[in-house]
Amino acid sequence: MDRYGQAYCLTGSRVDLSNLVISTNFRRDPDQDPPLFSHAVCHHRQMPSRGQRADFSRTVAEKLAKRAAYKCSFPTCIRSTTGPGANEDQVSTTGKAAHIYSASQNGPRGTGGLTLEQRQRIDNGIWLCAKHADLVDKNGGTDFPVPTLREYRRIHEERIRSERALISGSSAWVHSMTINSAPIFKTPLTIHFGKVTVICGENHSGKTALCDWLQGISNPLTLCSWADALKSRTLSYEVTYFDPFEQRIRVRTHAHDEVEYFLNGEPTPFDPNPIRFVRLKYVQLDRRDHGPQMTDLEFLSRTLSVSPALIRNMLPLVGVQQASTVGGVRLETTSGDALRLHTDVHGTLRGLDLRYGLSNTERCRVLLEIAAVFARHSAKRVPTVLLIDWAAKSFDNKWMKRVLDFLSEDGNRFQTVIERVAHGLESWEAARTINLIGNKENVTTR
Repeated sequence: MDRYGQAYCLTGSRVDLSNLVISTNFRRDPDQDPPLFSHAVCHHRQMPSRGQRADFSRTVAEKLAKRAAYKCSFPTCIRSTTGPGANEDQVSTTGKAAHIYSASQNGPRGTGGLTLEQRQRIDNGIWLCAKHADLVDKNGGTDFPVPTLREYRRIHEERIRSERALISGSSAWVHSMTINSAPIFKTPLTIHFGKVTVICGENHSGKTALCDWLQGISNPLTLCSWADALKSRTLSYEVTYFDPFEQRIRVRTHAHDEVEYFLNGEPTPFDPNPIRFVRLKYVQLDRRDHGPQMTDLEFLSRTLSVSPALIRNMLPLVGVQQASTVGGVRLETTSGDALRLHTDVHGTLRGLDLRYGLSNTERCRVLLEIAAVFARHSAKRVPTVLLIDWAAKSFDNKWMKRVLDFLSEDGNRFQTVIERVAHGLESWEAARTINLIGNKENVTTR
């Protein structure tokens, strides 16, 4: 999807059907210059020589358009991209079969190591209106990474299936959160989410607040801790999500036990949204008081707020994904009758226990993979968002990239929001990055 080669006749960096007029007998539209079709022969602009380009075939472009029902796949866009032309026997089309990985070597989002033939396949395309085809390519495509565009297409096609079958879909997508009144942030402020979103900022910059408030659309308990910080102010924000149809949930609170919900402008006692939030939160492994020490199973249960029975069910599933960095985990009883979690973490000795055998980074990798198992199986039936509060603090840039690649896999049908302490601006190829500027008050984004 490059700027220098918009092409005609379904050839080019994006297959551009913008302002295309097709008559049933392929006559040239008298107002169009040069002709798009003339006796079924295609003409196109001469493009600069910058290497071979992975242009879509006409067949691929038409399939993308039809799978999208000729509607833009951008979540908040309802624009139809086809309709009547100037004459009764003509059709006007303004949609574009856009590339996810770039058609050229130096285009937005790069090539991802794919061959030319792979970048010409239908799974590398998304149908967009002209406006959003341009939008997703701005800033080299960094605001709309590959996993996000793939999810846009999946959610849109799920919406089309639901419309045709006259049933509600099983997919959902958290698109944005607009903060209207709140401590910490300079308001109003809008945050857009991708398939994987990394929230970067210094301590006290509002990273945890955003996760609390996002989870608060379905769990008001996460909002109660903010009542004291509000003082005389009101916390007010709105989350837009798709299930797969657009829904807007507005939340207002100014006291521990007072939370108001409004769904699409109408008051509701709670938000009946279908989204489940799985949260990996910080829990001290060894208690500092003189009480009984937690078992590893209790620690995992508290870290994920999941019953020990479900933890036991999930452990055998850790390590089955191709991109996993943990080979497996298992609970074993030691000679002192203590229940310990033994791990096979790639790059370390097999069988090291979670509590004493692993470094903090290795322990975080295990916790993240257990959380991902829970989110992955939850997402098979219920739309799911994985919130990671603290584990990313232990990852250097190399491991952070591997973690983001793992979470961005197509097999992971859940969204992820990760907090990361950063003292400067960051950008990650596989994730949408939100950089928070400032701390404690008047925080904004860049």
